[in-house]
Amino acid sequence: MLTKGKSASGRVVERHRDKDGNIRLRVHEAAGTAEGHLEFMDEAGIDMAVLTTNPERSLEDCLEWNDRCARVVKEYPDRFVGYASIPPLGGRPALNELERAVSGLGLKGVHVMSRSGGHYLDDKVYWPFYEKASELKIPIDVHIEANPPGFDGLRASYALHYVLAREFDMCATTMRICLGGVLEEFPDLIFIVNHFGGGVSAVLERFDAYLSYVGAGWQDFYPDKPLITKPWRHYFEKLYFNMAGREQGMDTVTCALTNISPKKMLFGTDWPFNYDNDTQGARQYISDIRKLGLPGEDIDAMLGGNGARLLGIRR
Repeated sequence: MLTKGKSASGRVVERHRDKDGNIRLRVHEAAGTAEGHLEFMDEAGIDMAVLTTNPERSLEDCLEWNDRCARVVKEYPDRFVGYASIPPLGGRPALNELERAVSGLGLKGVHVMSRSGGHYLDDKVYWPFYEKASELKIPIDVHIEANPPGFDGLRASYALHYVLAREFDMCATTMRICLGGVLEEFPDLIFIVNHFGGGVSAVLERFDAYLSYVGAGWQDFYPDKPLITKPWRHYFEKLYFNMAGREQGMDTVTCALTNISPKKMLFGTDWPFNYDNDTQGARQYISDIRKLGLPGEDIDAMLGGNGARLLGIRR
């Protein structure tokens, strides 16, 4: 829901519960302006940002976003990069709009949810969309599902579902991309998985173990036939991971670095939903990343180099 200006607290995003007890976001108008973004970026020490919108929209709404986003990028070419939005399962009209947004408007990627119409990303209904994204050579930016179904065990009077369900769903999405044949069929496809892959680093060794049991092979995982021909880590190492969604949590960053190369991590803030009016918190996050015990080239890669290379941006 969009409301005018800012809230009485000065925040541009507020969380509240709906009549069913689900936590929802109330977004204020200041969050939707280029000026609002630039003010945050300047105070936080961020040179350039990627603009995205909620991809669960009609094709008409997506067309409006793509046009508006392209106008903002044209006005501030040194500050913003834009990602297109389409319904990925919207058929030929949606794919035509994606081509227009990229080839005609100059948008650099496409932003989708971890599920569309209830379909996971390894469902073959996505194949036409993947074919078009691969043809256009653009990354697919995968955002969390706001209220993913299938996690009823997390329903509680406190925020268990709000905090964990979307992370578990993103973790499952990450592994579906790796194991479900997506990158086997489209080896040049580029995925950027948000929220550090939902904490996927914590379970990678478990997959290593189960996929290497003597005598088990692929049979327990693929009752019909294997969907991938190479070790699953081959596909995992193709993925990029957005570092937004945790605010100032350096524990998450260091945990992710145990299994994810710094060359595959992309700095992000998820503003306005994170940090909001706490620009110094974002600045501290950047400072803490700089203090990690990593080579300078890796730090530079995480804080912009990877993204610039991926999107063809000159620094």
